[in-house]
Amino acid sequence: MTALAVWAAILALGSPGAIAPDARTEAERERAITAIHRRAESVALGTAAASRLSVELGAIGHAYLEEEETGRAMELLTEAYGLDDQNGLVLSELTLAHVRVGDFESARFYLRLAEERVANAPPEIYGVLGEIYYSLNRLEDAVLAWSEFARFGGQDPIQLRRLLRARDELALARGQRSFAADHFSIFADPDVPEEMVRLAARDLEAAYGRESTFFGTQLPSPQIVVLYSGRSYFSLVSVPDWVSGLFDGKIRVCVEPREGADRALSAVLTHELAHALIRQSSRDRAPGWLHEGLTQWWEGRRLPRRDIKSVLGGKATQSMEGLEASFRRKLDRASARTSYAEALSLVEHLMAIRGEGVVACVLANLAAGASFPDALYEETGLTPDELYKGWETWAGI
Repeated sequence: MTALAVWAAILALGSPGAIAPDARTEAERERAITAIHRRAESVALGTAAASRLSVELGAIGHAYLEEEETGRAMELLTEAYGLDDQNGLVLSELTLAHVRVGDFESARFYLRLAEERVANAPPEIYGVLGEIYYSLNRLEDAVLAWSEFARFGGQDPIQLRRLLRARDELALARGQRSFAADHFSIFADPDVPEEMVRLAARDLEAAYGRESTFFGTQLPSPQIVVLYSGRSYFSLVSVPDWVSGLFDGKIRVCVEPREGADRALSAVLTHELAHALIRQSSRDRAPGWLHEGLTQWWEGRRLPRRDIKSVLGGKATQSMEGLEASFRRKLDRASARTSYAEALSLVEHLMAIRGEGVVACVLANLAAGASFPDALYEETGLTPDELYKGWETWAGI
């Protein structure tokens, strides 16, 4: 999430404690700041007058932060906090400002101050901070931010569940080490061999070059990748034991030391990276069957036409709606094998009749706001039902 997107998300919250935007011109703001400084010279800290000045200065700092003048915002917010160290809103925005510039140590310092000193603050800001930290795999900071969300009265059950999950995940992540690649931030359990981490980085960078070109998109920030030496995390989130990788905004892979592990790891990483790029290129609007068909195709799986009927064994879902519905429910291993094979074959059919480039065009149409039927029809002249019926004929179902 970019700094602008983060701040937009916070502004969209519309929380009762939010500071109203300061619409004054630059010159008017500077005159107001000078006046506040002059008044502050004769005001004792800890008084109601100091608190009022803190609010006024905080409002101007907020305006600069909104306009991405982060340095000036931090200067004014720091002064505002100095006038009133119980100003929870100013403290929240100071935390956000330091996150914005990547100064996570200072951000954590202000989070700790909130925990120790402040009796009230807008919980929504801490909810957003929790999401930012979690997306960066800064689990301890995420737990602290979400704990503040709860302490300040946040009631959103989704955020509270994320706090519980992050606490559990943090307990499993002790001792993880990190490795920075050009487009990835890799975190690995202590028992994952260093060689496997470097192989993962190499294979991910190679796959990224191919896939980003294919999808016509770039990831906006380094992709978080977590390599686990066991299945503790997968068990925590109820991932079936036959699944070795998942994508939930982070690429998570279970690394098992066995013969051919490097080849298996490369395939799984390529698969999960495709999920990330499909999400990015479609603005997270691609249907599940397209996700799963394309990610298999990218990891190198192919299903020859002559084998489709025997692989499906008469268990095709009969419609695209049925196929999509199968990815919304929990599947056993046999059912998953059938649904995934059908999705892969349907993607192969789409590429066979319209070329590989059609996929990126459909995803781009989705990103522009088109529904899937409209996105598909614009590029192929086919409705989803016509595509599926054509696949059945092509596959000999």
